[in-house]
Parts: sequence; C-alpha cells; structure tokens
Amino acid sequence: MAENKILHAVHDGVHVLRFLGDMRYPLSPSLDHFLQRLFSEVTPQGFVVDLTETRSIDSTNLGLLVRIAKLMQRRGQPRVTIISNREEINEVLTCLGFDKVFNIVAHGGGEPLAGKVLALEEANDVAMLDTLLKAHQTLMNLNEQNKDLFRDVVAMLEKEQADKSSAPNL
Repeated sequence: MAENKILHAVHDGVHVLRFLGDMRYPLSPSLDHFLQRLFSEVTPQGFVVDLTETRSIDSTNLGLLVRIAKLMQRRGQPRVTIISNREEINEVLTCLGFDKVFNIVAHGGGEPLAGKVLALEEANDVAMLDTLLKAHQTLMNLNEQNKDLFRDVVAMLEKEQADKSSAPNL
C-alpha cells in the first residue's frame, strides 16, 4: 500500500478521490481546502470516494466525507458513492450511518483513475482546530446516534477554540 495521500481525478464531470494509506487529521486541512475550492468553482456531476487502498480513516476525515455528501445533496446531485472492500472500515461507516447518505459498494466499475496528489497543506493551530471542529460537528449532525457519540469531542474542541481565541497574542 502506498504512503498516506489523497489522489484526485475527474472523469466526465465525476470527481474521484482515492485515499491511500492511513487517513489521519494532518491530511484534513488539505482535503478541507480542496473541497472549499472545488465546490466554490463547480458543481460536480457526481462524486466517488475510493477507500479500497485505505488502511484506516479517522473521524475528522469521515466528517469531511459527510460534508461532500451534504454539499452534493444541497445541489441536487446524485448520492456520493464510497467504494470500500475493507470490512473494518465498512463496519465503521455503517455504525456512523453513512449507508443512509452514501452509496457504499465493494467494487468500482473498472481500474482506478491515476489522479493527481492533493498538495499537503500545513495548517497553524487555529486553522487545524477549526477544521477538526467543523468536521466533527458535521459528523455529529448526521444522526442522533452520532450526536451522543461525538458530543464530548465537539465540546472539548469548542472549549479549546474559545480558549485560543481569548488568549493574548504574545
């Protein structure tokens, strides 16, 4: 399996993201900024997220996937498809309610597109905290079960954000 990175490709207006390796929060600012730019410029005709080469994915990146689903839904576009053949990841997706807002399939329709690597963006503490908080709020708001599951995480992140914004700059 390749190093930890996200690849992006477009085919006939359908955007494809391939997550390779371990998808941890340091990658989330890159994905967050990519999504902000993409959705400010175009409305994808479809969206596919390929997790077949993903070893693990954290809650921050899962929250960003939910953001894609919600953006597509608001724009009247088809459901986002997640391709995942990893039982442990599929179990997490189902437990979090992803099957209610995504099409989850085990295999794609052919060879994966090569794609271009999303540039790794460094984020300062405030920007990282903002990305973490928004992703967890999005995940929390997906359903009632997630509200209970992520309530404490969101409360902690909100407190940390409030503490940082009230701290004097030295």
